[in-house]
Amino acid sequence: MKKNFILASLVMILGTFSSFSALSYDGKIQFTGKIIENGCTVAAGAKGKEVEVNFGSLLKSTFGPDKNTVGVSKGFSISLTTCPRAEALGISFDGEPDANNKAVYSSGVTGVGIQIFREDGTTEIKPGEYATRVATVGAPNGNTDMQFIAKLISTNTNIATGNINKPINFTIIYP
Repeated sequence: MKKNFILASLVMILGTFSSFSALSYDGKIQFTGKIIENGCTVAAGAKGKEVEVNFGSLLKSTFGPDKNTVGVSKGFSISLTTCPRAEALGISFDGEPDANNKAVYSSGVTGVGIQIFREDGTTEIKPGEYATRVATVGAPNGNTDMQFIAKLISTNTNIATGNINKPINFTIIYP
């Protein structure tokens, strides 16, 4: 009887451990990456390393009576120098989202947001996203220009007047 009790206890203990081992390995994380000598340098312009996109003065009526109406588009570029050789530089933008539409950046004027698009004008780079393959650099210490289009869009039917003045930071992403 004592032997049966010990054997039954041993079977229960071993069965418990085997169920834990079945749950202990569902997958793995493989970390990869690359260490590079240095990154690109933003070319200094009229405002140092800041890129200015000036939309000028606009009438409220430019946006029409409906939300999501583009008022104006303006092209801009980010010039980079002394870049490492890269086949596909990417970029991400970080700025305050608009209060009425979190998918666009705040402009500082109620009811108007800023959208950023790739050079084609149709592929949007939304807050929190990043764009891949924006530019290439063919040789070490090379230069490149990343081309974009900024659009002012109505985010509300009630648009205020005021100055468009909001910073949007960017980060260059290396492959």
